[in-house]
Amino acid sequence: MFVSLYSLYPQDPEFKSIAIGLKFKTDVSASDNGHDQAVSHGGAGVEIDAKYNSLEYLETMGVRGFLAGQEGKAGVCDLILPVESHTFGDIAGSTPRCAALTAGGSKAITLKDALPNKTLRYAGEWIQFAGHDKAYMLTQNLVTDGSGTATINLVPSTYEQILLNEQIIIDEVVFKVRADSDIIKTTIKKGMRYTFSVKFVEAIR
Repeated sequence: MFVSLYSLYPQDPEFKSIAIGLKFKTDVSASDNGHDQAVSHGGAGVEIDAKYNSLEYLETMGVRGFLAGQEGKAGVCDLILPVESHTFGDIAGSTPRCAALTAGGSKAITLKDALPNKTLRYAGEWIQFAGHDKAYMLTQNLVTDGSGTATINLVPSTYEQILLNEQIIIDEVVFKVRADSDIIKTTIKKGMRYTFSVKFVEAIR
């Protein structure tokens, strides 16, 4: 099993709310006849905005200390999110692997070694490959056939090649992130309660 070299972002206290999505790179311009022309430059990083509820002093200091240790945008950490990192699919007993060597720039990967006739993950959920930093989003439900194989349809296109028999992470996806700002601010309110938010961008190394 792949073991990360990065620190894990504190999972306690939990975030009050999370906004997450992919940021695509597209240039849109108007042609001489008035029609829009869109050019995609490929790739799409994950961006995450997270807010904390009213926190106690020691809860706040733990998170603030961790963020300070990242030294703003310089540090990279692992982030496991409630709900978003996990799946509502039927994954019990499945240990899927890649069925073939697949070149970088692919949007379809063949999966094997899962249980047959199962919906492992749903469109809009995240997926990852062991040993790779990038997290991808499914564009179609991940459903195995009678032999336990399936096609993973994802965006953006894979950043690098996926090896034969590489493990596919279908639950507890770990986002590799850095802070989006060098400034760390927390707001203290009456009764020594703190509120603050953090923004992360995906860090691919």
